[in-house]
Amino acid sequence: MRIPRNYSSALLSGRNRTGGNYSLLQSALSRTGRGKRLSRNAQLLSGLKRQSNLYANMAQSTGNTQKLYYNMKYHAKQVCEYGDKLADDSKTSVYAKAQESGSTAEIAASVKGFVSQYNSMLENLKESGSRTDNNYLSQLNSISGLNSSELASCGVNRNLDGTLTVDDKKLAQTDLETFQKVWGGRSGFAGRVTIWADSVEATAERNMDAQASTSYSKLFRNYGSSGNYFNFFG
Repeated sequence: MRIPRNYSSALLSGRNRTGGNYSLLQSALSRTGRGKRLSRNAQLLSGLKRQSNLYANMAQSTGNTQKLYYNMKYHAKQVCEYGDKLADDSKTSVYAKAQESGSTAEIAASVKGFVSQYNSMLENLKESGSRTDNNYLSQLNSISGLNSSELASCGVNRNLDGTLTVDDKKLAQTDLETFQKVWGGRSGFAGRVTIWADSVEATAERNMDAQASTSYSKLFRNYGSSGNYFNFFG
């Protein structure tokens, strides 16, 4: 088929709105190139969004785990502090003070504080679910189970899930001798639990450090595997 001269000329050369010359063929190529650039930019933005979501999810997961271990460490430390206070049977202990003052109020307050932190520590261990934390949980449940009747004599009742509940009225009526027998000394309930709580605290701290190190290494490794964002798609 013969192409008319005027159509051929129009294809190769024309006049734009401002009076300048332009090529229809060049314009078509320009539109094609612009489409490719737009497609490439869309791919780039999509890739950036995916990477951003990946890093955000990773950061959130790390944050949640770190929070769990932080809480575990905090509650375990509090258990140790209350436990040490209750296990102490020296001349400056809460038992010696109670003997002198005739009031067991400070002992009762320490028992309540211990129970509250103990229950929180158990919940953290359950939430973790790691083999080590499950072992700690098993050991603590065993100790409370073996001492359930003694604890009950002080108004502290063991629940089926291993947590403890305080009967405030019975706790307040507990005499000094019973308190000291159940809670005092390193062989008492507080002293035995404190040994394991100390291990829980140390393990939680190590897990916090390990989690942070692993997560940041993974973050940079994932970034490196994708290369420079501007070279990611070609």
